[in-house]
Amino acid sequence: MELRQLKYFKAACELQNFSEAARALFISQSTLSQQIKQLEDELDVLLFDRIGKRVVPTEAGLAFLPYAAKALYDAEDGKQIIRDLKGIETGVLHIGVTYSMSPLLIAALTRFTKTYPKVKVDISFATSEELLERLEANHLDFVLSFKPEGTSEGFETLPLFSSRLNFIVHRSHPLAGLSSITLKRLWETPLVLPGQGFATRKKVDELCRIQHLELTVGVEMNDVHTIIHTLREGYWATILTQAAVRGEEDLVQIPILCADALASEGCLFWAQGNYRKKSALAFADFLQKTVENGGE
Repeated sequence: MELRQLKYFKAACELQNFSEAARALFISQSTLSQQIKQLEDELDVLLFDRIGKRVVPTEAGLAFLPYAAKALYDAEDGKQIIRDLKGIETGVLHIGVTYSMSPLLIAALTRFTKTYPKVKVDISFATSEELLERLEANHLDFVLSFKPEGTSEGFETLPLFSSRLNFIVHRSHPLAGLSSITLKRLWETPLVLPGQGFATRKKVDELCRIQHLELTVGVEMNDVHTIIHTLREGYWATILTQAAVRGEEDLVQIPILCADALASEGCLFWAQGNYRKKSALAFADFLQKTVENGGE
């Protein structure tokens, strides 16, 4: 049994099509089919049912998949450990980032790449929920996100900073002159909010549940940057963390009057028990120093 066979098998399971899997792996379909046939012969079991152009993992294939994925991950981990022991700071660092945490990431990124020019940094933007799922599946080295409500115990967190949730409007908005806003006034205001899966949205939804409040959410978006651009029309308002609108001088942040805690914790998430690359630990150190220096 070879690692490449496990790699081909995993890709075929994920794409459910030998042609697409072969293209993704930059090999011929005949090579992929041959290697999977050899793997099936060695295991003495069919791993796929062929249904038209699709291939669907059999019961045996589904049972074998997590072990194949773990073997591939452990092998990559082993190679990374050897690279780190040799002091060769190369390879790829996979970082997941929520949109609201991008200012912190950008501030640390330049310093990191200047210090470790041979490390390629691959950055993925998505919701907290999506990124933590990818981290748990070992597709990312770490995630930068505000801590969602009810985070799984499968993660270790490094708290970086705390940021309050505020009512945010453009300076041309009719409510821009308020020094604070009540929950009742929030209820009456048309809002554009981050979609489900964002840590900020989960915090807002939990607040509404506790306060028995239903907000007027006219628009939901999965892109915080687009939400910020939408505010510039002067009609819409939103609820975001202070960190999300850092540097946006044309926006007004208005405190929300509420007895409940409205602060969100910006954290770095590790998958529990996984090996941490030397480059990942170095980037985490740069992030902490950036926070200590006020984000600069």
